[in-house]
Amino acid sequence: MIKSILHEACLSMTSNKLRSFLTTLGIIIGVCAVVMMVAAGQTVQNIIQERFVAMGSNLLIIRSERPKATVKTSGPTTSITLDDALSLRRLRGIDVVAPVLNASAQAIRGTNNWSVSITGSTPDYLKAANWEIARGRGLDAQDIKKGTTNVVIGAEIQSELFPYDDPLGKTIRIGNQPFTIVGVFKEKGSSAGGANQDSTVMMPLLTVQRRFNRYAKMNALNFIALKFQETEDLNIVEQRITRFLRARHKIKDEDENDFRIFNVAEFVENIKLIGNVLSILLAAIAAISLVVGAIGIVNMMLVSVTERTREIGIRKALGAPNSWIMMQFLFEAILISLSGSVIGLGIGVLLSQLGGHFFHANVPFSLWPVVLSFSVAIVVGVISGVFPAYKAMKLDPIEALRYQ
Repeated sequence: MIKSILHEACLSMTSNKLRSFLTTLGIIIGVCAVVMMVAAGQTVQNIIQERFVAMGSNLLIIRSERPKATVKTSGPTTSITLDDALSLRRLRGIDVVAPVLNASAQAIRGTNNWSVSITGSTPDYLKAANWEIARGRGLDAQDIKKGTTNVVIGAEIQSELFPYDDPLGKTIRIGNQPFTIVGVFKEKGSSAGGANQDSTVMMPLLTVQRRFNRYAKMNALNFIALKFQETEDLNIVEQRITRFLRARHKIKDEDENDFRIFNVAEFVENIKLIGNVLSILLAAIAAISLVVGAIGIVNMMLVSVTERTREIGIRKALGAPNSWIMMQFLFEAILISLSGSVIGLGIGVLLSQLGGHFFHANVPFSLWPVVLSFSVAIVVGVISGVFPAYKAMKLDPIEALRYQ
């Protein structure tokens, strides 16, 4: 019986090819949109998560919680200082401590110029942030101690200012001051916050303090990056740092901290949650087109019932039970929805992968869109086919036979 009903449904679809295609098109677009939106949400989530994971799960960032704004300074006036960073190195379980002071300027070489972000720190920052040198060398102890004008530049700065030359040993002007390039970083891409890390210039912390932060408190830092031993417990390390800094800053028991500790593990968990919510939201928005597709199926099936009223009357007169009549139209609606879902799934996956290739991103493919596609096909088919099928089932055979 099932085989016969499916055969009848296929004949009905092929006899009205254009109408069937236009009806199926709504489901194709809907499923395709859902698959692409889910893939986009997962891709964004994975990219951001990979950026944080690349830093290492044992990375901590210490920032000022309540920076004091003042119009008399051009740099940070925070509660986090260089003395804090130097003192933290004595804590048990801490491997790397890197004080960081940021600035921004225009880098100029001949007629070429490029906006750069300046990172003033020590060689430990490369270990904390997982930076690697592609060519040349990094900053050494003498650079840090004397505050030299040696710098390491990002890959994008090299391509913009030295498109045809070797930058090593060359001089560029940053903020109208000359600096010598001693190294080039490996390409790193955007940070988890979206900043272009390949437009970064790293120079000694003392150099940034003297040349780009002269009106600010010399000891002030933007943040401290540190890595603790992987055998240490994250919560215990955070408590240890909190107690140490509260004591250094002479914070009373009833007062809040004037600093905040961020850890990568917490960021990753938050990103997973945000990514899941984003995927669901995007899929829900795209699912609106599925509702339109379902309405199209209902409309087509109602037209089909009207056109085949006499045929239904003949079937009933020959003894066809109501359940057969209902299943025939229900299966036809499901078949239309299923066909559209399969085609939409294929197109959605193809376009997602092409988009990933175009934007140089790894678009994940999971079974969830497949399961979603077939689930949607069955649910939409059943919901959109129930009313027309019920209408066909309830037709009076005598009135149906009289229908012209």
